[in-house]
Amino acid sequence: MITTVTLNPMLDKTVYVDTIQHGKVHRASRMEMVVGGKGVNVSRQLTRLGMKTTATGFLGGEVGTLIEKLLDAEGIACDFVRVASMTREGVTYREKNGVGTAVFEPSGPITSHEAELLLERVSLMMSRSDWIVCSGSSPSPETDNTFAAIVKLTAERSVKTVLDSYDRVCLNASQHRPTIIKMNKGEYERTFGGKLRDAKDYDAACEPFLRRGTTLCVITDGPGDVYAATNAKRWMVTPPVISLVNATGSGDSMVAGMLYAFTRGWDPKRALTFGVAAGSCNAQVWAVANSSLEEIIQVEAQVLLRNLK
Repeated sequence: MITTVTLNPMLDKTVYVDTIQHGKVHRASRMEMVVGGKGVNVSRQLTRLGMKTTATGFLGGEVGTLIEKLLDAEGIACDFVRVASMTREGVTYREKNGVGTAVFEPSGPITSHEAELLLERVSLMMSRSDWIVCSGSSPSPETDNTFAAIVKLTAERSVKTVLDSYDRVCLNASQHRPTIIKMNKGEYERTFGGKLRDAKDYDAACEPFLRRGTTLCVITDGPGDVYAATNAKRWMVTPPVISLVNATGSGDSMVAGMLYAFTRGWDPKRALTFGVAAGSCNAQVWAVANSSLEEIIQVEAQVLLRNLK
């Protein structure tokens, strides 16, 4: 089983309107709801690929109850820690021309006790998990070290982990040897400083993580090239050119694709090309993290991987 941890989930609404005019009243043609959050997206794509996964994290209030119902309707297993604060909502206003304007509510506070309850929950789930995926942002200072505590515990118990985060949360957790660390170019530059301009810069960026014991370091750049490194190998992966519809969740779909590959014993090269293909598939449609195996394999044939070392 693959367990995903989302500290900062969201009820994500899409409201369809003809066009947005500042200061005007608008009548929507329809509204859709889906559960948002990076770890949840990973679980959604894994579920679509027929993988066993459980999503956990924090949920609160009536919004949290609705999120559990929505996940159940999608067939996504979940085991969240209930908290006192209301889970946030986000609204994206999608115009007829495809332009989306999003407004996300601020995160509610999480107490130190609630953070400890989640750590205990994940600790229990480790015994039946092949991977633990720590994805996304922290809702409050009390959870800034939660991913670090989880990754430290997995290292002690020889459970494999993926860390996909940024800022202080990533900085703290990356010290404890996640199996895979994945971030995008902007997140790396914002979290660790320095500019990533060429293959040499990406190589230098990955080196400290690999030296500490991380097995695979992956840095993406939107539709641009993906740089990946192990202690022995360096690769540059070029995604296919696509018609972009919605990039939300593409990185999460990539993580899910790589984990699908690794659980089948595929080598890192195949895991990278399959993961990049999953991310590209996601970006071509509005629905998030919902590509079929057949769609991903078809796109994978267009992914180019080059050995740099």
